Amino acid sequence: MSESRFRYLEIGARVRRRPVVAREQTAAPVAREAFRLAETIGSFGVELGQFSSPGGITTDPDGNLYVADSRNHRIQKITPEGEVYGLGGDDLLVHPQGVAVDNSRFIYVVEQGANRLQKFGPQGQFIFAIGGPEGSQPRFASPTAICLDVYHHVYVADTDNNRVTCYTAVGRWQIDFHGPTSALALKRPQGIAVDSLGRVFVSDTMHHRIIRMTPEGRPDSVIGGSGPAPGELDEPRGLAIDLDGGLWVADAGNDRVQKFNSDGKVVCCFPETPRNQLDLASPSAVAVDLHGSVYVSDTLNHRILRLEPAGEGQ
Repeated sequence: MSESRFRYLEIGARVRRRPVVAREQTAAPVAREAFRLAETIGSFGVELGQFSSPGGITTDPDGNLYVADSRNHRIQKITPEGEVYGLGGDDLLVHPQGVAVDNSRFIYVVEQGANRLQKFGPQGQFIFAIGGPEGSQPRFASPTAICLDVYHHVYVADTDNNRVTCYTAVGRWQIDFHGPTSALALKRPQGIAVDSLGRVFVSDTMHHRIIRMTPEGRPDSVIGGSGPAPGELDEPRGLAIDLDGGLWVADAGNDRVQKFNSDGKVVCCFPETPRNQLDLASPSAVAVDLHGSVYVSDTLNHRILRLEPAGEGQ
């Protein structure tokens, strides 16, 4: 294992955070169909706790929030208590767009500006890299999103190569998916998620739809279609699976997020109608924590929103 590639592991002042209240889990989770704004995190800027075009987001089992702070060329980690850590720098991370964290707190980052996947240890120590401007391995082309399954397989939305590619946790290539037919070929995919059954969901961004695949990579469902109505999509990007198996979509071109049930039917939109401070501007990513809170990367407003089911935590 090499020494850390991070030139600094920096901690900044705390940001104000409202506590996330843990709720008891039941054997059969109740479908959550309405959400409200619970917290706004960050604002535009270069200081820790501020963002410039935040991209991918994720949480870990300790409730820490990780943000790919793209134009500040870093990953930010924000604890439940509001402590902020910065990882990276513009000579080490180049426009990071996706971040994932496994149960051992290893960090995976895809960099759109360097066409690279990197893996780091919990303290930022370098583990491996795939691709990159000087890499000898096959390169990515503007990778945008990343996720892990329960086996820690690493899925990357390799956007300009019009594919999803999968690696093991030690960096061994597994499979590529471009789409089995011309009708289901991917066009600039920018989001990916895997559910508890191993099904893979891909944002087929420029076709304005989500394709669901079996664990073997065979498409078995198409969700959405171009338009502004509920259940329709406009350049969908980041995806996440919530506690009741619902699929959250960052519906970037419609400036909203939508939740679909396991049958592909729309459950809710947020915001339901444009409303002042709740307006989203090209949201690019979504994540769900272990308590059911939903985080939205409100990219062009340079902030993260936390949503919770309406009626809870009030």
